Amino acid sequence: MLIAPLVVAIATTIERRLGPSAGGWVAALPIGFTVAVIAVMLDSGGHAAGELALSAAAHVPEQLCFAVVFALVMTRRGLRDGFLAGAATYVATAFVLAPVPPGVLIAASLPAFHLAARAIEDGRPRPGSPPRRVTTAMMCAGSAIVVAMAVMTSRLVDPATAGAVAAFPTVTSTLVVAVAARDGARAGAHVCAGLTRSLPCYLTFCLVLVVAEPRVGLLAVAAALLGCTVAGGLTWRTVPLPAT
Repeated sequence: MLIAPLVVAIATTIERRLGPSAGGWVAALPIGFTVAVIAVMLDSGGHAAGELALSAAAHVPEQLCFAVVFALVMTRRGLRDGFLAGAATYVATAFVLAPVPPGVLIAASLPAFHLAARAIEDGRPRPGSPPRRVTTAMMCAGSAIVVAMAVMTSRLVDPATAGAVAAFPTVTSTLVVAVAARDGARAGAHVCAGLTRSLPCYLTFCLVLVVAEPRVGLLAVAAALLGCTVAGGLTWRTVPLPAT
């Protein structure tokens, strides 16, 4: 719970230096989720961690829908309406897609990452304004809450439900709210686009963990992070940076 806020603080710094798309890309990386996976693995065993990761991977389409709806509604109706529409879309899509096998959902989402980002973005982003300390503190608290909720939901309900909870882009949402309130809805939409470009890293981490955990146990986390790093090297090239 203390490691995840550190990543959020790094994301706010990158957003200020390299623009909202880069900040959204970093905020959506599965660092906080990695901490949650390790915590669940130590608390409930490797099988529970694998179920958590598979459930989170199956909810990638919901994250895509959330980002697109949030951005499009926000640029037309404002920040509050955008977030409410995005959250409602995430929940509704999760219920509608619940009967669909995870493999089908994952395969269907693969061609949509880049298309979703292109639908959201409107021109090249600008560097972010200096973030407020209160905003950074709220984002760090949000990342710690994600870890705690994933562990508690896995313990009290089941790992699959915990995966749905952990997959909701809480940290990215907090960054969108902070950036849009400070620099406008267009900048907030670029954060959402960064989320969609970062989702292949998230998905790779989950799938590698699911495959490797039964064979190597806790070392599967290291293998999943390696796969995430490879995917990150590919997706970072597509992130638009501010003109200098």
